[in-house]
Amino acid sequence: MRESKRLPDAELAVMQEVWSAPERPVPSAWVTERLADRWKTTSVLTFLSRLCEKGFLQCDKQGKMNVYTPLVSQDDYGERESVSLLRRFYRGSVRDLVASLSHTGALTREDLDELRDFLDEQGRDER
Repeated sequence: MRESKRLPDAELAVMQEVWSAPERPVPSAWVTERLADRWKTTSVLTFLSRLCEKGFLQCDKQGKMNVYTPLVSQDDYGERESVSLLRRFYRGSVRDLVASLSHTGALTREDLDELRDFLDEQGRDER
């Protein structure tokens, strides 16, 4: 995949459907059906085409139907977006990100406990 920019929300929604598909490759009909309440079929097909051009998907023909295979995993894209968010909004400060989430009420006590456990585990792994 070429180094790409952040996906627009619509293209990300299409990628999320492709990533969630139970089988690979994913038929275009399956994707368009899943998104029929949000967009017309032609719009979804346009998004799929753009994702192929950007290197996120590979398109192949199976009979008369196009099928799509992700070339970028959801985890890889999510990690890249997380780092980008951290750099753009919080100047790379994880503390500022967590403080922002805490101040807005987005973190529950359970979230904080899980974060604490995770950080403790990471500390043990580095020793």
